[in-house]
Amino acid sequence: MVAVGSQPDGGRRRSAVRARTETSAPSLRSRWLGGRLRELREDRGLTLKYVANVLGVGFAELASHEHGRQVFAFDKVAALLDVYGVYDRVERDHLLGLARQVFRLPRWQDDFAGPDLDVSMLDFLWLESTAKQIRCYGPTVVPPLLRTSAYAEAVVRRERAPISDEQVGWWIRVYRDRQQALDNGRVTSVRAVLAESVLHRPVGGPTSTLPGQLEHLAKLECSSRIQVRVLPAEAGYVPWTDGWFAVFELPKPYPPQVACTGQFRGVAIHEGLAAEAYAGMFDQLWEAATTRSESAALTGRLANDLSIDSKS
Repeated sequence: MVAVGSQPDGGRRRSAVRARTETSAPSLRSRWLGGRLRELREDRGLTLKYVANVLGVGFAELASHEHGRQVFAFDKVAALLDVYGVYDRVERDHLLGLARQVFRLPRWQDDFAGPDLDVSMLDFLWLESTAKQIRCYGPTVVPPLLRTSAYAEAVVRRERAPISDEQVGWWIRVYRDRQQALDNGRVTSVRAVLAESVLHRPVGGPTSTLPGQLEHLAKLECSSRIQVRVLPAEAGYVPWTDGWFAVFELPKPYPPQVACTGQFRGVAIHEGLAAEAYAGMFDQLWEAATTRSESAALTGRLANDLSIDSKS
């Protein structure tokens, strides 16, 4: 966690962000960008040595960039595209946009009230902000995109204790920012499966936290883009679905699917066959869950029962 104190000046902020970025492990974003630039170089029949000399960088430095271990500044990526003759506006804009996002994600990295997020969590947030369709499974708590502010705060205070009120506020702002994607139409659909036990599990905070969350889930039945189903307790076991996971359907030219699973205060990224496997697991859970209307009716009844109990 980043210590909360007086706000550093702009120079110190930029230095800290740069140091954080340069010492990080390779990100999904840097590997994708480097891999595409390597493909472009090889398609042109150019050697690493030749391109490194033209660009004015070391041989090892260019090789490291192509493997995602090092991040080139935006102007160097633009220069590489010039060397490779990439003037198609769509591809050039895509690669330059990715180059900006590879270096840093200012929405989540430039606020010193927030935590020092690791590369995997930043990749997860980036995937979520890029995806067209999202499928998520919550076996223990409600998935982030569907949480109310009160429920999100209760989860953060339990998961990241001890935590300051300022940092809690940062996480709540992040949740709201992420959920705006559901309102602006960029994400075309979200499908979520919740284990039935999630609907009964208090996460702390005020007594109204769980009823309010359940009411919110019930109201999502009217949403045109969000579908929620509940996996009943008597449903059969689907192997390897003990923890939460999300599957992101990405627009071209990205790979069609990437999956993420949870690990201690971080995220594991899965591509290729592993991502396809998680997509298949989700489809099994989706089919085993109750229908959308049945799920909404169940969450609505539970919310009403909890509200009555809290008043009695």
